[in-house]
Amino acid sequence: MTCEEIFPAAPPSRLTELEQRLGAKLPDAYRAYLGTQDGGALAGYNNVGIEVIFGVGEVPRWASLWRSLDSSGDVIPEGCIPVGADGGGGLFLLAVTGEDRGAVWYQSSELEEDDSGVVFPVVRDRLAGTWGEFLSSIGPLEDRRT
Repeated sequence: MTCEEIFPAAPPSRLTELEQRLGAKLPDAYRAYLGTQDGGALAGYNNVGIEVIFGVGEVPRWASLWRSLDSSGDVIPEGCIPVGADGGGGLFLLAVTGEDRGAVWYQSSELEEDDSGVVFPVVRDRLAGTWGEFLSSIGPLEDRRT
């Protein structure tokens, strides 16, 4: 994974603030990541489609996990937080509670409504069992024109 823009480590106080807001501890690997690199913009196209990994410290508005939580809270499943986005508004989610804690999911921005008026995403796929596994899985998009 290559980043075009990297944000400096998040202050421990911001990590604690996030955990208090969530009422849950962040998975250790994700917390350690933010404590080293507070997200960033990825360079080029990659196989999972992620363009930005959100940060919690002093990051641009477009890369703020706080902004994403506030603007997308109604479509984020309970027990998950948005950790990144693709170019079309799809979200990458990290489970912070429950039996799937630590797993990373992709959720499309396209929504449908059932007969009872409940809105849900068209696509929600589990990408990795852990944050580290997810980061390791991000690779350059191979040229398929050969």
